[in-house]
Amino acid sequence: MFDARILQPTSPHVVGRIIQRDVAPLRRMLRLALFVLMCATSAPAQANISCGLGNVNLPLWAGTISVPFRAEVGQTIASVPPITFQMSCRFVNRVNPGTEATNYANFATTQLAPGFSDVYQTGTAGIGIRYTFDSARCNATRVVMTNGQARVGCYFSGPLDGPYQNANITVSPTLVVTGTLPPGTTALSSIPPVTILFTESDQTTSWVKDPLFTGAATGQFVHATCSVKEPNVYVSLQTANARAFSVGIGSVTPAQPFQLSLECARGAKVLITLTDSVSPDNRTNLLNLTNDSTARGIRIQILNSVGASVFFGADSAAPGNQNQWLIGDSPDGTLQVPMSARYVRTDAVTPGSVKALATFTMSYQ
Repeated sequence: MFDARILQPTSPHVVGRIIQRDVAPLRRMLRLALFVLMCATSAPAQANISCGLGNVNLPLWAGTISVPFRAEVGQTIASVPPITFQMSCRFVNRVNPGTEATNYANFATTQLAPGFSDVYQTGTAGIGIRYTFDSARCNATRVVMTNGQARVGCYFSGPLDGPYQNANITVSPTLVVTGTLPPGTTALSSIPPVTILFTESDQTTSWVKDPLFTGAATGQFVHATCSVKEPNVYVSLQTANARAFSVGIGSVTPAQPFQLSLECARGAKVLITLTDSVSPDNRTNLLNLTNDSTARGIRIQILNSVGASVFFGADSAAPGNQNQWLIGDSPDGTLQVPMSARYVRTDAVTPGSVKALATFTMSYQ
């Protein structure tokens, strides 16, 4: 301890000597404190986030898509079934002591369609694709890839060298009209690849991962050359006397004419398939009656423009569909499809009401 008399010096020389003697121990204490601090910051525990992906490197499968007649640019024509892939992360001994971080999946593509900021041109003329990302785990809702870029970040926390933690991310592709489509059926051959780059909040480096979509694609577009001017056509058959069927099974009544009316654009062959709505598996030329019909022993027959009875097929626009038949070339304007319907006896006749339902599906080649 300092003597009180020394703390109140009577000359500058005494003061100088006291200060000089005190400085050295203070410096030694500072050096010691600095040494301890340096030791504390060189602790051996180090960690950072490490992440991988699952269910990627995929082709796109679109199936068969009907494109409406005179579809407008910007119109969404179909949604491809969503695809869910998985981001898996954990913390490992590597660079820094943190055990919490955000991993970012940075998506990128090219071939932005002219006039769009969020639609990318496919290998099919007039068709583009839009990508939307969602993840409840990553608090991402309808993140649309814009100008070739989209980013989804997921937060993760330790423990060090623990099990992988999973975060599901769903991408929903939609197909959009970007220009003029050729009539008929066109194959979907390719889409722009969608790449993935990982960046992480606890590091300055990045990692290229496998692509989300490789660019390969399958599917086909059926561009409607015609639209139906009257979607519901009612045909009223005249009342028939039971005696009109006295000849026996197979006897018929005079046919009642009706027609289908379509508005078309020139450039394709138009085909049609009729389907029995009551019995969709029916492949005969006799239309079944609805359950609320009360007549028995009677069915309905539909005739085409040349008077031949029509056989029924599946509700499909696929080329070569069973019992599909050719109407002819599409005009630039109205296309009339003349048809007729009649009663046919199939068993013992019981008088009553008769009702049947059929649908028609157009196909274009």
